[in-house]
Amino acid sequence: MNISFNTSEVRVLEDFFNDLSNVNQRKVFISAFKKAVKPLISLAKLGAPMGATGNLRRSIGSIATPRDISILVGARKGRYKGWHAHFIENGTMARFRRSGGSTGKIISKPFFEPAFNATEKQMYDSIEKTWLKEINRFITKVNKRT
Repeated sequence: MNISFNTSEVRVLEDFFNDLSNVNQRKVFISAFKKAVKPLISLAKLGAPMGATGNLRRSIGSIATPRDISILVGARKGRYKGWHAHFIENGTMARFRRSGGSTGKIISKPFFEPAFNATEKQMYDSIEKTWLKEINRFITKVNKRT
């Protein structure tokens, strides 16, 4: 049994992609990565404990790392107010003040790791598909400009 397939279309896309500037290549990758991790983000938001303000759930998302072709996924700090997500995910040991008074401990309530384990395979499988779709979208965008 002989199996053969035509890879000329993929090569054309790769050649087009390699001819792009580094900035445009980064845009294509970042856009593809952000679309591929959407199931992870939505599942993590569902599993996150709902506090009085809801800041933790609202802070879960993705950001592009500066000057690199990658994204960070998790609780975002700053204006998103996800500062203490690692305490909720991992918990803490009993903590004490210098004066000896106890400040208590936080019992872990994992929400991100179970979401990652549930969507890991789906996420990695969709990265290549979304990358090809983003290249196609970028090609149509370039063609509209010219």
